[in-house]
Amino acid sequence: MPAESTFLLAGLLFVAAALGYVFARYGETDDEDETPEQLSSDYLKGLNYVLNEEPDRAVEVFTRMAELDDDALETHFALGSLFRKRGEVDRAIRVHQNLMARPSLGQAHKDQAEDALAEDYLSAGLFDRAETLFLKLSDSAGYRVKALQRLVRIYEVTREWDRAIETRAELDRTQKGIGQKSTGSQLAHYYCELAEQAREEHDIVRTRAMLKQADNCRETTVRSQLARADLASDTGKHKEAVRLYQKVIKQAPNLLVDVVRRLARSYRELDDEKGFSTLLKKLIDSDEQHVAAIAMATVQDPGIEDPVALDALIRFISADETLSRLVGIERMEHAAPAERMQNLADVRQALRTILASKPAYHCTECGYGCLSPQWQCPGCRAWETVKPEIRIRLA
Repeated sequence: MPAESTFLLAGLLFVAAALGYVFARYGETDDEDETPEQLSSDYLKGLNYVLNEEPDRAVEVFTRMAELDDDALETHFALGSLFRKRGEVDRAIRVHQNLMARPSLGQAHKDQAEDALAEDYLSAGLFDRAETLFLKLSDSAGYRVKALQRLVRIYEVTREWDRAIETRAELDRTQKGIGQKSTGSQLAHYYCELAEQAREEHDIVRTRAMLKQADNCRETTVRSQLARADLASDTGKHKEAVRLYQKVIKQAPNLLVDVVRRLARSYRELDDEKGFSTLLKKLIDSDEQHVAAIAMATVQDPGIEDPVALDALIRFISADETLSRLVGIERMEHAAPAERMQNLADVRQALRTILASKPAYHCTECGYGCLSPQWQCPGCRAWETVKPEIRIRLA
């Protein structure tokens, strides 16, 4: 990926080209204050800074040149964008606010300035100001789709799920109306978020209603099935919970680490240890890769004492050369049963301590690490890309 300085220099080359055009177009002037020779000198000076990779000095020169000519609007927009990309949002805001303050600005450029300023506010985390501008731009034919997309993003970040649902539906209708393919809708997740809020408030009726809405969406998610299983567990319906958790595993095997812990709790409530063992064995027989997920769940949940789960943990440790040497797995396997169980308990505690100090989940899109499960990545904002780790990082 190009470095920030490389990107900035490429942008400045664009600005330099734009100003070169402005100079060529308007250079022949009778203005006594700013002669073509002065403009040419500044232009060449700025270009020289670009070529010598001195972006800060180049920006200063090109900003001064842009200010000399009121007609160089696109150059102002380019500079504002560069400031924002560099993280200098305050400077970008000033550029775009100055543009909007021009009384002679046409409607097209006014919309462009409002869009740029809204992007500045969004980058700065000033969501209320960004929302105000994007709501205004949603009435503009040229910016409606983009404005609605940004509003959906704002409502996701601020967790205003009702407004996210309303705006997302409006965006889908707009894209359909202009023959544009709708991007992946996340309505099902928004309803699941509302279901989680209702569950935390112990409002079972609303929880079920929101989950039903999630299942009625065009694009569904396994999340609603998992939420139903959790709700069954909360209300003491553990047989139903076990059935639903097994359906989740079939739909999303990558959630096995989290689901095994939930299954263990429900089986304990049912006093059915044999059933738990049978299920774990069936999972391992169906796919050897399930061993690692079961082992990770066994480390994380000290309440899991099932022999099949403990055997999966030993197999998991043995498969990792570094980990097996550190633990002394061969010595443990030849120890007396009581000593072996105590050693294994100590190992689980040590591994649990290691896991607690590192992200247990990572986004498959951007690599963002999380300590707890997330349905939307806090880094790239993608949905259902955060997966549990199925290995123990020692370094």
